[in-house]
Amino acid sequence: MQVEKLKTIDADTLLITPLHKTLFVVEGLIPQGFSVRPGSSKIGKSRLMLWLGIQVASGNPLWEFRTHKCDVLYLCLEDTYTRLQSRLYPLTDKAPSELRIATTSYQIGCGLKQQIEQYLADYPMTKLVIIDTFQKVRESKSISGKNGMYAGDYDDISALKDISDRYGIAVVVVHHVRKLRDANDPFNEVTGSTEITGVADTSFILKHSRSSETGTLLATGRDIAHQELTLKFNKGSHLWELVEQKDMDDIRRENS
Repeated sequence: MQVEKLKTIDADTLLITPLHKTLFVVEGLIPQGFSVRPGSSKIGKSRLMLWLGIQVASGNPLWEFRTHKCDVLYLCLEDTYTRLQSRLYPLTDKAPSELRIATTSYQIGCGLKQQIEQYLADYPMTKLVIIDTFQKVRESKSISGKNGMYAGDYDDISALKDISDRYGIAVVVVHHVRKLRDANDPFNEVTGSTEITGVADTSFILKHSRSSETGTLLATGRDIAHQELTLKFNKGSHLWELVEQKDMDDIRRENS
């Protein structure tokens, strides 16, 4: 069997080669590439994703983070247009036309990739795609055994990551967490195998007790610094508001 030779570049050439910088749709928080955003059910993940879409499509800051205005596709697959309309009212007086929403789509391996690629061809200014939720775009199939679970997670995540890498966009996927908590590493709470966070370029996890108005958004990735955002839900504006931002040094000092 004939195979192509490995394509390599020597380190000296790489050092002096002009390359495109990583694109951020939200500066310092959401870069191009594949991001997974897990959290417990019914804690406001979808409302937060809708607000993210509004802010990026409008070019307005997300908390204290600058956004780069672009078109946004939001696949809100667990909701209806009626429910989404009721969420839009308290979030904005004028919703941006650059944010486009769909409540149905095909699944991975059954046409979703082609749907997104066709959409990107129709709307080439799109730099952010939000999929809410991951489970809704997975093909219903029985996967038994550890190897099957890992392989299934890897294949599905890789299909979405391929879109983000090929088109140079950010793909953010909302996912769920297990009920079993991990005090040492909250990212181990993500439902499924470790392939989900392992393949992701950026991972977020929203932790929130329903008895509390505050929550914590943990963020880590290949192109962002590890950080911890303390958020408070404003019942009047229906928004998560930023209370405090901690970097890795702050977290180490707090735990020492």
